[in-house]
Amino acid sequence: MSQCGLLHFPRLAPAIIVLVERGNELLLARSRHFLPGMYSVLAGFVEPGESLEEAVVREVKEEVGMDVKDINTLGVNPGPSPILL
Repeated sequence: MSQCGLLHFPRLAPAIIVLVERGNELLLARSRHFLPGMYSVLAGFVEPGESLEEAVVREVKEEVGMDVKDINTLGVNPGPSPILL
């Protein structure tokens, strides 16, 4: 806390990263900004009031137009440090 009594809290931006599987296939996406041959899993920010699962469904639909189901969570990280699985 500073001498003026002002409290400052870091901005939080909850996000998800998703690997979509179907059988032995994986969905990889590509941005027009990527170098040739570069692909990525999907990711996005969680909207206020949205669950992580709802964010997964919305982001996949927005980014590639697919509906997903049977969402399995591998880990949740409540802080600013990375998750190691």
